Amino acid sequence: MSSRFAQLSAVLSLGLAAACGGGGEAPKSAVSAASQPEPGKAAPKIDACSLLTAEEIQAAVGWKPVKAEPSTYGGTAVCNFYGPKGMSQSVSLVVAPGMPTVASSTEMAQWRKKQTEGYGDIKFIIEPVEGLGVPAIRNEIGQVPGMAAIEAAVKGVLLDVTSSTLEEAKALAAKAISRLP
Repeated sequence: MSSRFAQLSAVLSLGLAAACGGGGEAPKSAVSAASQPEPGKAAPKIDACSLLTAEEIQAAVGWKPVKAEPSTYGGTAVCNFYGPKGMSQSVSLVVAPGMPTVASSTEMAQWRKKQTEGYGDIKFIIEPVEGLGVPAIRNEIGQVPGMAAIEAAVKGVLLDVTSSTLEEAKALAAKAISRLP
């Protein structure tokens, strides 16, 4: 298994844990009833592959996707975009429902850090990210270079965009945030 795939799997697992309430909880002050769907009303289904265009990916990363591979895990939607070189050119987008409301990027970073406690020797790089108009963080596994993730709390969902660099992930996250229903 390649190190890129291993890191992507770890990032995805954390996103799924966040969406399902596993791996820790949001600070009590951060959780609000507004982050949960209304009783009897399901969270909207989101097509993760529709949140980015091939042209936007090419502008951000320098290669045009030749394949978009959608998948779902419960209510979590995933889209992996691959370039002509396969796994060595990839962008991953995860949309997981059930994200608690957080008031700021700093509060979101604290929430995520609490979730990563107990992962042993895995060194996470979790830092607030500003400039996206919503609470967002950098969430990377320090031992695995070449993959950077931006996570954003938007409209009750956790949006995670993973690419080769932080700048690429941030540019693509901004595009995807603007398309969330």
